[in-house]
Amino acid sequence: MIKQIALAGMLLGGGMVFGQEVIAHWDFSKGKIDSADGKFKMRCRGNTRIAGPEGKQFLEVGITRKDKPEGIIAVKKYPELTPKGAFRLEIKARLREPTGTKPFVLWDTHYHLNPKNIEPNKKKGFTFYLVRSKDGRLRPQAAFGFADSLDVVYGNLIDLAEDKDFTLALEYDGDKKVCFFLDGKLIRAAKVKRGGPLAEAIYPLVIGDRYGSSYNRFDGQILEVKLTALPAPAK
Repeated sequence: MIKQIALAGMLLGGGMVFGQEVIAHWDFSKGKIDSADGKFKMRCRGNTRIAGPEGKQFLEVGITRKDKPEGIIAVKKYPELTPKGAFRLEIKARLREPTGTKPFVLWDTHYHLNPKNIEPNKKKGFTFYLVRSKDGRLRPQAAFGFADSLDVVYGNLIDLAEDKDFTLALEYDGDKKVCFFLDGKLIRAAKVKRGGPLAEAIYPLVIGDRYGSSYNRFDGQILEVKLTALPAPAK
């Protein structure tokens, strides 16, 4: 079970606590790619598969160096996966030796990583990903779609060892503030330019890669993913 961020005060395994509510939860240790409650149906792309011993399984992504769509994709677009207000996305994973230098996409519902030259109707949903620097460190980044703008925010560079579990978290307060966390510790707080509620995604969710055909697969194993609605910040 993913460790909850200390600032939020939520206990492990919680549903709604202090105004928080789990929107979607994937626990791949159970050997299933659908969400834990079966509500969000997924299918595998490329060589992505469930691997590992029973009870300790994980989602294996980026097994080969072949450029093809990877990760798991929702069988349809689920509106609930674009939170209406404040939210937290937590992903527990571990890296393998990288097969390329492209950004690793962990969660994607809006497809575009570059805010330039995007049609207005595609500036929707959000993406959480990692960009590798020249020295091998990784920078968590997120792109938020507000329909009339696409805002990209950046965390600080972090060191992630191969074959070691880590939990990355992204928090958005539903207004402008964005926070990045690693294993419950704040990496960086930033602000988006536009702010306010996200525009509902037009694409189905992909975990472990990008929605489209640019092959930004995650080179590693994903253990757990949780999307939680948070109470709005006090004004």
